[in-house]
Amino acid sequence: MDKNFKHKFRDLFRKESFYIALFLCLCIMAAVGTVSYKRINSHKQLIKTQEQQKEVALNINDKSVTNEIPNAERVENTTNKNNTNNTNKEVASKENSKTVSSTNASSKLSNPINGTISRGYTYPKPVKVEDNVYRTIRGINVSSKAGAEVKAASDGVVEAVENSGVEEGVVVQIKHSNGLKTRYGNLDKDVSVKIGDKVTANQVIGKVGNSAKLFDTKNYGEFLNLQVINANGEQVNPEKYFSFKAN
Repeated sequence: MDKNFKHKFRDLFRKESFYIALFLCLCIMAAVGTVSYKRINSHKQLIKTQEQQKEVALNINDKSVTNEIPNAERVENTTNKNNTNNTNKEVASKENSKTVSSTNASSKLSNPINGTISRGYTYPKPVKVEDNVYRTIRGINVSSKAGAEVKAASDGVVEAVENSGVEEGVVVQIKHSNGLKTRYGNLDKDVSVKIGDKVTANQVIGKVGNSAKLFDTKNYGEFLNLQVINANGEQVNPEKYFSFKAN
């Protein structure tokens, strides 16, 4: 019985020793593995940190270079823009000069009647017409005999034929291709054109009459009232477009 017990105890001790030894080996291996893992991670972290520092340094250098290049480009672009703007201004100035010259050349109009200026351009300044009575009179008056033929100052289209009242009387208004409009007042009622008619320069459109009753022949003589209106609908001085002489 004692022998059997001893054998069993030895066998158990041997088994227990084996398991203990196995357990200790596993613990040692785990400890070694943990230490190795930490060292490897530390080394990797160190390498990663060094690489990040290098990247930061490279980015800083790249930004410095990048900032320098756009600055140079901006200076060059600004110079180019200034040169372009100056060139555009010069071209625009030349074009404006050409336009003004062209407009002035094309705006010269033929005298619609033979006569002299009996009343110069005063609009919109009021003019005395009677004692204590002042009126703003548009256009100019050209002295001429009643019944004298009135001609179109330039090619155009008849825009109005009307009796405009005691100040202008019977009126014909013509729109020209250059944007100007000419208006002929104090005409005889029997005009030669109607609205929509196309007329040519020096074509007869009517005759001088006595339809502007506010300015009677006793005080103002016989005359043609002549107006020029620009493309904006504003009264302008007809003396700039015609070659009448003053009385």
